[in-house]
Amino acid sequence: MRARYILGEIWAGLFRNLTLVVSVVIVTAVSLTFVGAGLLMQKEILELRRTLVEQSQVTVYMCGAHSTAASCAGGGATEAQIDAVRDALDSPTLQPYVASYTERSQDEALAIYQEQFAGEGFATDMTAEDMPVSFHITLNDANRSEAVVQTISGRDGVDEVTDLLTVFEPFIRVLNQSTVFAVALAVLMLVAAVLLVFTTIRMSVTGRRREIAIMRLVGASNLFIRAPFLLEGAVAAVLGALVATGLLWLGTRYVVDGWLAETLGAQIVRIGPSDLLWAGPVLIVLGAILAIGASIVSLNRYLRV
Repeated sequence: MRARYILGEIWAGLFRNLTLVVSVVIVTAVSLTFVGAGLLMQKEILELRRTLVEQSQVTVYMCGAHSTAASCAGGGATEAQIDAVRDALDSPTLQPYVASYTERSQDEALAIYQEQFAGEGFATDMTAEDMPVSFHITLNDANRSEAVVQTISGRDGVDEVTDLLTVFEPFIRVLNQSTVFAVALAVLMLVAAVLLVFTTIRMSVTGRRREIAIMRLVGASNLFIRAPFLLEGAVAAVLGALVATGLLWLGTRYVVDGWLAETLGAQIVRIGPSDLLWAGPVLIVLGAILAIGASIVSLNRYLRV
C-alpha cells in the first residue's frame, strides 16, 4: 500500500510540474552527454597511447629507389648501410633505450603495401625494389625516443626516422583539449540541472504543504513523507541520463564508427557503441546521485519534518 502511494505521488508530482521536469530532463541529458563524451575521449586517449607503446614507437626507413632525402643521394641503401643501422641499434649506447626491434625486408614491405591497397590498380605496379627496408623499434620507455631518433637520423642510407608518439601527439593534444572543454561545459550544465531539481522540489513542497501537514498529524514517518520528492527528482535525472546515453550511442554509431574509424583506421579510433555498456550506467548513477543530493538539500531547506 505504501509503495503504491509513493509511486502514485511520484507520478502526480512529475505531471504537476511537467514543464520543470522536462527542463530537468533536457538539461541533465545535455550535461551528461558532455560528461559521457569526456569519459569516452579519455578512454580513447589511454587506448591510443597504450597501442602506440605496445607497437613500434620508432620506425627507421632506409633509402629506397625513389627516396629524395640528402642522405639518399647514392640511391637505395646498401647492405653496408643497413648493417650500420643494425650495429647502432645493438650498440651499448642505445641498449638502455631499445627493448627490441624487427627488420622488414623489401619483399615483406611489398606484401604489406599490396594488402593495404588491395583492389587499387596502382598496387600491382610496385615491385620489391621500390620498397624500402625498415626497422621497427620498441622502446623501453616510449617517452625517451629522442636518443634513438638523434642517433639514427642523418646517417647515409637512412631516409626517414619516424617517432609514432611524436606523430600522434597533436591528435592526442586535441583530444585532451576537447575533453577539458567537454568537462567544463558539463560542469556548468550539471549546476543548471541541480538548480532545476532544487526548484522543482521546492515547488512540489509548496504545492503540497496542506497534504504534508495532514501526514504529519497522522504520524507519517520522515522517510515516508520525503520519499516521493527524492524519487521524483531521481526519475527526472535518470530519464535525462537515458536520453544522454541514446545521444552518445548515435554519436559513436554514426560519427565515430561510421566516419572516424573509416577515415583514421580502427587501430587509432578505439571507442565505439560497445563502450556505452559501461559509460551508460555511470551516467545513470551520476544523474541519480546529483538529483537525490539536490532534493535532500531542497527538502532540508523547505520541508521541516
